[in-house]
Amino acid sequence: MSSKPDINDYGRMANFMYQMHHGHIVVTVEGRPYLLDTGSPFSVGYEPINIGGRSFEVQQSYMGVTCGYLMENIGVPIEGMIGADIMQEFTVCMYASERMIQFTHLPPVGDIVIPLQDFMGVPIFCVQVAGQVRRMFFDTGAPMSYLLPQCLADKEAEGRHEDFYPLVGNFMTSVYALDVNIGGSSRKLRFGELPHELEALLEAGAVQGIIGTEMLKHFGICLSLKEGVMRLETPYSDQLGLRVAS
Repeated sequence: MSSKPDINDYGRMANFMYQMHHGHIVVTVEGRPYLLDTGSPFSVGYEPINIGGRSFEVQQSYMGVTCGYLMENIGVPIEGMIGADIMQEFTVCMYASERMIQFTHLPPVGDIVIPLQDFMGVPIFCVQVAGQVRRMFFDTGAPMSYLLPQCLADKEAEGRHEDFYPLVGNFMTSVYALDVNIGGSSRKLRFGELPHELEALLEAGAVQGIIGTEMLKHFGICLSLKEGVMRLETPYSDQLGLRVAS
């Protein structure tokens, strides 16, 4: 457990509130709503995004994803998408219990340490799913988690669900409730069958699936792409001394 930072460190943090919309993280930065998407290598928007005193240039679209497209499919106003290219410049902490996203230059904190790799900036980590170790993308653009169809061949679905993924659009998938072990902590998450449109992307990254935002129901998450580590806090606690009002 990390000690409380010096009071001067608090100036190195930028805290923003967020809302969940159909499992998607929409964070409000300087009054503007942005989708937070670790699964996108690039950020999208109408104009530069300002975080922590810095201005970041963005693309108008990425693989067909625009602000208008996101707004139409998520159903709320969206003025941009914060991707891995911006997040790699910070430690990004996500706390569902406070509905807060924190951008900081402090090292990540949390009692579970998860090593990260990445593909085009998208974080990859190992998770034990139904007894099998899988390499997975951590993608906050995905409300649910997903596995390649062959990884679910012997599993029994509990139903069907309509979902939205930025690079795919809306689609239907079978849903499986599976036991996962993340850094020694056991949980149960919902998994869908990965849309075939994403199979080539996963093959390129040598991964078998995606862990989505449902993970936030179980952990506080501090992600440092630059340091190649994700630290998880469970259960939620203010003992770390890092959560201060904006």
